[in-house]
Amino acid sequence: MQQNNIKTVICMTTYNRIDCARINQEIIKLNYSKPLPIVHTCSSSAYQKHIEDVFLACEPKSLQHGALDLLNQSIVLAIDTFSPEYIVHLEGDTWIMNEQVIYDLIDEMERDKKLMICTSAWDEDLLAFKYLKRPSLKLKFQQIFSAVALKAGFPYQLACRDSLATQFFIIRTTPEVINCFMSLEPIPGVDLEQTLYSNFFKVFKERNLLRLKVREPIHPFNRYLTEKLTLFSQHWPARDTANDQRDPTHPRYISPTADGKRETLMRFPLIYRGEYIQKLLNAKTFEYYNLGASRT
Repeated sequence: MQQNNIKTVICMTTYNRIDCARINQEIIKLNYSKPLPIVHTCSSSAYQKHIEDVFLACEPKSLQHGALDLLNQSIVLAIDTFSPEYIVHLEGDTWIMNEQVIYDLIDEMERDKKLMICTSAWDEDLLAFKYLKRPSLKLKFQQIFSAVALKAGFPYQLACRDSLATQFFIIRTTPEVINCFMSLEPIPGVDLEQTLYSNFFKVFKERNLLRLKVREPIHPFNRYLTEKLTLFSQHWPARDTANDQRDPTHPRYISPTADGKRETLMRFPLIYRGEYIQKLLNAKTFEYYNLGASRT
């Protein structure tokens, strides 16, 4: 269990999935047994402060520049306001339903002071994408081999292994770690996650990374749901609302039967306190939810 003297702050960043962010705050502030302070940066003009401890409205920017600006502004605010030992970053639409997941990871970092960041690669299982598009026995056997190889430390048919996921991570707030973020510069055609990887490993080694192997590879099966982390990051509010216009054979296609955020809340009945939690649970229609934001 996490010790009370360890200062931990949530940095939450939101572009336009503002209803997801409001519920995320209610999960943490009203339903966690040990609520954590939240610093929230958001670039949506439709958003107003909810129950976060600190809020900063940011200017909308292009995808990579905007994501980095929201992230770095939140980190600076968290350090200036709370002087935390650890920062947990969650995108507004990324929910951790069991708070003990966070505390256990921080406990592991506390036991090994060499660990500076906890995250996964933002990688892709190329065999899984091929199998989803056109299943075959050969691909199935290759997938089995790939899973065994990855456990042994040999990634096979995985892309973007040179990346560190920013959707959910935990960092130790040393000057060297913070500088890895503050010195980031988006590179055209390169994912921010790959740029962070490059920055981090200029200073640190693999032994400084607490790798979330339960999320790897993230794409396609751990992108919106990682059961062992109780991590849910669907972009759609309920079943049959993703409205995915891609062909069903597309490897990233979201089925109408895929659970949305309401089904997530229904799976965790002890998480119910909050105005926006109740609004989603009792909704008859979902047009209001994250108005204007993509659901795929």
